[in-house]
Amino acid sequence: MKKKKSINITSYVPYIGLALTVIVFAIITEGKTISGINLKILTNQIIVTALVAIGAVYAFASGALDLSLSGSVALSAIAGAVIGLRYESFMVMIVATIIASFLIALFKGVVAAYLKLPIFIVTIVFGGILSAIGLVLLGRETTLSVRSLVNVSNMTWINIAFVAVFYLFALYIFNYTKIGKSCKLQGGNLLAASQLGINAKKNIIIAFLMGGIGVALAAIIILLQTKTATATTGGSVGINIMIAIVLGGMPLSGGPRSKMSAAIIGAVTISVLNNGLAVVGVGTGVVQIVRSVVFLVVVFITSLSYRTKLLPR
Repeated sequence: MKKKKSINITSYVPYIGLALTVIVFAIITEGKTISGINLKILTNQIIVTALVAIGAVYAFASGALDLSLSGSVALSAIAGAVIGLRYESFMVMIVATIIASFLIALFKGVVAAYLKLPIFIVTIVFGGILSAIGLVLLGRETTLSVRSLVNVSNMTWINIAFVAVFYLFALYIFNYTKIGKSCKLQGGNLLAASQLGINAKKNIIIAFLMGGIGVALAAIIILLQTKTATATTGGSVGINIMIAIVLGGMPLSGGPRSKMSAAIIGAVTISVLNNGLAVVGVGTGVVQIVRSVVFLVVVFITSLSYRTKLLPR
């Protein structure tokens, strides 16, 4: 007789958490969070977080904690806006944004792979450097307007297309190719991965480049939505991604338990949380405190289930 597969309840926790978050805020705000107008606002917030999170899964899965995502998004958007305005071309702006994002991702990947320092320290430094370069590009300007280049009014289908195509692309590579499998193996046990012939340095660079795709798409969406680029563009993306990854059911240490669905579930959950608190009328400072507390609690709870299961590194 075949043994029945045991049901892993923990795998449903992210979905339960998302449902509870939606229900709680719908009750507290008397349905305001699920109104048509707010859902449109919420969708725009989810898109940017989801795009960056999907790409970031690769670095997180391989054990590389990228803490420079906010700076990457800001600099990519600023570079695209500056060059686009100089040549007065929408297409030049898009291409410049993509190229800037890939160059940033490549540079971060190479430095993280070959510099003998913990990757999270490298990316913290990069976060500051990228923000500083953005300020230099802005010069005396505080805000760059690209309204003269952008003639897009309905972003709904563009948002859906960006997320759907990128998610399916990233999901296929992550689950069915050597790249994704190598990332998970490396995150689970670097020593074992190297013994299997996995090139850790090459893996890290590829992981950051995949993250660069998500950053590029997010920066483009921000330019199309807001029609502006500032030093604070994507300012809360970094912390949102970290919280989203964890809320989506993926351990920050990466490894075999990493999954692409965590990016979507987590992005929706953190966006609903941020949006719900804003609708309630909570101040920015309190929102940051709540997010930090939620992050610490979820990390602690999820770590209990995998802390003793990790192989020695």
